[in-house]
This record gives sequence, structure tokens and C-alpha cells, in this order.
Amino acid sequence: MKDFLDIDEQIERNEKALDFFYSNYQKTQAKLTILIIIYSLIAVYLVQVIKYPFEEFKNNVGVTIVYILFLGTFLFFLLRSLYNTYLLVKPVNVAYIHHPKKFYIDIRERYEQKLQTTDENVLNAYVKATYLQELEKSVSKNSDLFETKGNYYFTAFTHGLIALLLYLFCVGFIIFKSDKPNEVVIKNFDSVVNTIGNQKCKSNKKCVMSEENKKEDSKKEKVKVDPKKVIKTEPKLIKENFSKQEKKDSSDQEK
Repeated sequence: MKDFLDIDEQIERNEKALDFFYSNYQKTQAKLTILIIIYSLIAVYLVQVIKYPFEEFKNNVGVTIVYILFLGTFLFFLLRSLYNTYLLVKPVNVAYIHHPKKFYIDIRERYEQKLQTTDENVLNAYVKATYLQELEKSVSKNSDLFETKGNYYFTAFTHGLIALLLYLFCVGFIIFKSDKPNEVVIKNFDSVVNTIGNQKCKSNKKCVMSEENKKEDSKKEKVKVDPKKVIKTEPKLIKENFSKQEKKDSSDQEK
């Protein structure tokens, strides 16, 4: 049975949660490739689709008005999709844990002065408490960020897909109504698709405590931590889009 109230267990669970949000957020960003494919298909013949009602309005007013309604709906969903894609890739403040040195040197020294003690067990318990609360803040911040960005992607994808269907209707309308259907040519389609790259996600390596160390820690007497005396720290907020900075910070923590 795992002790959910044990501080070591809480730290381990929060570290796993933080790693989960880092890796899964990158997977959300990798889905941007699907949106690029949708926009690339729409961009191939977009100018002609928009120009058509202005060129054919005099010939058939009634049919052109119906086309304009579909065109307006198409542009609405396309712009909504593009706007949510912008929100998806927009750099935001991502929470990162401070380097370990800050805790076992800086925070420890502050506790030595605050608690007027050099007892290793007491200092270790309080430093753990500070580390845990910063972990919890980072998990809370990044979990909200992960959910928000996920909603942006879902809206961008669904609206983009609707826009693509309306776009195909407009293209088909032009093809069947045009006197010269052979003029409708989609050029460089293969090159547009082939230029889209694949994105890869890499999970972070994690150091796991050995069984021997766990047994030794269990033998030590647990120190009761006074919440009022715990030093509060804030995680670092780096404005980015879950890029390679995550890998760099993770490697620094392992050191």
C-alpha cells in the first residue's frame, strides 16, 4: 500500500504528473501538421474561389447569391480555425522547476537561519516541503495550460474541417457551372503535401530511487513539518511553446 500522505510519495507523483503534461503538450503541438495539411489544400485554389462571385454575378444573380452564402460560411469557419491555430502556437508562460542547487543550497541556508538549526533531518524535511509546493504549482499551471491549448486545437481542427468541406463545395460549384471546366487545375499539389515535415516527441529521462535508498529512508525518523515555517517559492515561467527548453531544463535537474 502506498502512503499518499507521505511527502516522498507526493513528490514522486507530482514529478510524474509534471513530466506527463510536458510530453503530452508536445504531442498536441505535433498535431499542428494536420492543420497545415488542411490549410494547404484550401490555399491551392482559394483565390479563384473568392474571385468567382465577382466575375459571374452579372451572368446569374440568383445562383451567385447562393454561392456567396456558402462562401461567407466557408470564410467564417476558416478564419475561426486560423484564429484558434494562432492561439495554439502563441508562446505562453510555461512553469519549470528551479535547478536542484537552489533547494539544497539556497533554500537550505535560508532554513538554517530561519529555524536556527543545522539538523540534517529537520532541514531535509523542510527543503522537501518547499520543493513539493513548487512542484504542485508547476503541475497546476501546466495542467491548465495543457487543457487550454487542447481546446484551441480541437476548435481549430473541427472548424478547419468544416471549412474544407465548404471549400470543396465551392470548387465543385465552379467546376460544374464553368463553361471551361478544364481551366480548373490544382498545381503543385504533391509538392505542397511533400514539404510538410513530421514532428517527433521525445519523453524525458527520469532518475528513479533505488530500493536500498528507499529502505534506508524508511528507517529514518519522520520530521513533522510546520506549514507556517515552510519557505514558499515560485516556479520559473518561461515564455515559449514547449520547445527544446524542456529537454535542457530536465537534463539540468538530473545533474
